[in-house]
Amino acid sequence: MAKIKKPSTFYTTLSTTIVLVLISLFLLLYFHTNNITNIVKENINILVELEDNLPQGAIDNLTSKLTNNPNIIPSSVEFISKENALKIMSKDIEGLDIEENPFKNIIEFNIKSASYSDATLQQLKSDLNLEKGVLGIYHENESLEDIKSNIQRISFGILVLAIVFIVLALSIIFNTIRLTLLNDKKLIKTMQMVGANPSFIKKPYLRDVFFVSIQAAMITIVILGAMLGYLVYSQNIFGEVIQWPYVFISIALAFISAFFILILTSNSTINSFLAKE
Repeated sequence: MAKIKKPSTFYTTLSTTIVLVLISLFLLLYFHTNNITNIVKENINILVELEDNLPQGAIDNLTSKLTNNPNIIPSSVEFISKENALKIMSKDIEGLDIEENPFKNIIEFNIKSASYSDATLQQLKSDLNLEKGVLGIYHENESLEDIKSNIQRISFGILVLAIVFIVLALSIIFNTIRLTLLNDKKLIKTMQMVGANPSFIKKPYLRDVFFVSIQAAMITIVILGAMLGYLVYSQNIFGEVIQWPYVFISIALAFISAFFILILTSNSTINSFLAKE
């Protein structure tokens, strides 16, 4: 039997690899959505604005109450004086008048992801507004919704791309198998005449498709490994997001999907061809 020609094999492998990578990325985002959201929750700063003349004892008492609150991350509670705030902001904002300090003393903290909710925020606001010297409580709740929305849009975009490349891969596989079968038409006729059953005729073609799948899978592992390795060793927030069990599950599901796509499409194409002969 004639092997699948190299140019066709290249395009089949390339399209299958792209499908595998896109499906893997979609599954990774899907499985990590909650983890990403939890990390975002724990990085949303809650700011408590204080009166300028509030005694240090009152500040320490309020800081202690926040640190002991079960809904708050203890290590995140930090008092930032108006003087320190001015120093920090003057580095980032050019032309800031350091003679007049527009800032207030604040206490900054973060809420545990498991406790983060509108009800918790409202309860904290109510409790803090009763404390002496508290002027206001501020937080960036809209950023959480923005993150969720962006993740959903990116996931949807990747899924659409994956579907497009699945259709492309199916088209390439169908045409590749079809051309190979036409080239082997005389050989197939001869095998049928001597009594070869369809499974015997299909076996070498399906074997070639299986090897193409293995090649695509190996290339995908290298690509995803490089991407994930970069995220982990670059020591950014994405390295904290990655959960390896989900990575392995995503890659495994992507591979199974690709193998089924390739094998089923090839098998269907060969069956259709043999039925006409």
